[in-house]
This record gives sequence, structure tokens and C-alpha cells, in this order.
Amino acid sequence: MSASLTFGNAVVGQRVAAKAEKRVSGARATLRVENKVAIRFTRMGRKKEPFYRIIAIDSRARRDGLPIQQLGWYDPIRKQSSLDAPAIKDWISKGAQPSDTVGALLKKALII
Repeated sequence: MSASLTFGNAVVGQRVAAKAEKRVSGARATLRVENKVAIRFTRMGRKKEPFYRIIAIDSRARRDGLPIQQLGWYDPIRKQSSLDAPAIKDWISKGAQPSDTVGALLKKALII
């Protein structure tokens, strides 16, 4: 870093430059964003005939957004489900958080 900064024709001293550098580096440290993965339902099927896929998705994404991985499905009308237990356990071990409804389904299936 040079001894001084120039803004147009004015020259700013080394102390002011050091203070500005501290503010900038401090601001960058607070802008840290962590992405969380959620395990939740995405709705499929027809009107009045729901069918859900269980997916791993970024927690900030919309309900029917692009999933990271499909982990199974659940049919609430027939009360049937198909779950990829090793993949679900792998995502949970990596820190993914299941939604309340998916968590209840996983407990019922004895996965968690």
C-alpha cells in the first residue's frame, strides 16, 4: 500500500488511509452470507390431488424452485412414501434442516 491516497487533486495522509482501510476490511467481514440447505416438500400433482417430492434445496429458494437433489416422494391421498434414507442421512449429517412436516414423516419412517 502506498503512503497516501489521491482523490482528484487532493492528497489524503497515511493515517486517514489506514482508517479507511480498517473500515472497508471490517465491512467485508460482516457481509458473510451462509447458505442453509433445507429438506422440504415441493408440490406436484393436479388440483385437489396433491403429490409431494421431498427435495434438498437452498433455504432461501421458493417452494417449487430448482432442487439440489431429489430425496423421495410422498402421496398424502394414498398415505404412501418412498424415501432415499442414505441420501437423507447424508444431507442431515452435512447440516441440512428438515421442515416440520418432513421431519415428522422422517420420524414416522424411522430415518431420524
